[in-house]
Amino acid sequence: MHANPQPLVTVLTPVYNGAKYLAECIESVLAQTYSHWEYYILNNCSTDGSLEIAQSYAARDARVHVVTTDRLLPIMENHNTAFRLMPKESKYCKMVHAPDWL
Repeated sequence: MHANPQPLVTVLTPVYNGAKYLAECIESVLAQTYSHWEYYILNNCSTDGSLEIAQSYAARDARVHVVTTDRLLPIMENHNTAFRLMPKESKYCKMVHAPDWL
């Protein structure tokens, strides 16, 4: 097995009820030409379908991971929890919120 010569980039999206924008956000990450990345979507107990949208993308692309909090977190705690999802091998991190796109 050969190591990938490109550095691993982690993309993080902490989301709470962002279903209106989430698919477009995820699509923008998937459309990038750089290919050595992992994507973690942290669902903060959304009630609007955000979880289902995220899970549908994770089912299609192994680089997309979905984690759901066990309780509704305040925004800063949600962001810090998202940062803790980064693999140790990751060299770079990009935060992309649900209403944003790359």
